Amino acid sequence: MPEQEEFVFYMPVIEKEDSKEQESFTTAGAGKVLPVSMDQINEMVKGLSGYSLDTIELHVKGVARTGPVVEFFIGAEGEAGLKLVLNKKK
Repeated sequence: MPEQEEFVFYMPVIEKEDSKEQESFTTAGAGKVLPVSMDQINEMVKGLSGYSLDTIELHVKGVARTGPVVEFFIGAEGEAGLKLVLNKKK
């Protein structure tokens, strides 16, 4: 039986910077990414009660395949991103 494809998204890591004046966030050093699966995205959406996921729009910076796993690398800082479109549940 052929292996089922699995999709994994690698999101850039954002680090919190504490300063005395204000809190800010910056993209972590080059190469720091966090893998996010479709199951994790669906779990996040479930936490938004009253909404259902309509569309996922990916702005992919790169892609790789490791066996049945397809890995999408999402860019940071305007290079690319991930857009989730939510619809109010009826």
